[in-house]
Amino acid sequence: MVNEEKINQVEKLAKEAAESGAVMFSDYSGLTVVEMSELRKRLAVLGADLRVVKNTLLGLALEKAELKDGGLDGSLDEPSNLAGVRLKGPTAALFSRSADPIESIKVMVSYLKEKAKGEVKFGFFEKKPMTAEGFAELAMLPGKTVLQSILVSQLFSPIYKLAYVLSASQRKLVMALSQISKTRGGVDNG
Repeated sequence: MVNEEKINQVEKLAKEAAESGAVMFSDYSGLTVVEMSELRKRLAVLGADLRVVKNTLLGLALEKAELKDGGLDGSLDEPSNLAGVRLKGPTAALFSRSADPIESIKVMVSYLKEKAKGEVKFGFFEKKPMTAEGFAELAMLPGKTVLQSILVSQLFSPIYKLAYVLSASQRKLVMALSQISKTRGGVDNG
């Protein structure tokens, strides 16, 4: 008979995976309890949750959440293969529910690199399968708010340039009148 607690855990994991902007799985081998706690705190500030989960339960949860591997290596199509093929060894699952999941990915990737322990296995970004290399590339991107501010500045740049060009003739006229005023000794008020 299946344990009720495990069923509830699979349900909860599936719900979290379905609601998360990024779900990343990593091997946490070598990280101490203190380091894992520190990493969890850093991620919690960003609205992300890091949990150590049994691979079989994680595979079932991904299947329930309908997150499929998508054949990242050309051989996997069914989510049930995830637990048997990709999810081997100790696995920590990162669930990022924040508005900017890239920030939590950055923290996780940089922390593993900084400690030179563990490695990213694979995961999902906005419900699409992603390799460890894909997550490493995402970690190099600026955050969502930075990208949005760059976009806004690029959109407004032509408008500011146009306003500057259109006001140039008025500035030239004011400067010319100012120079004439200075050469004639000022303005006579009366």
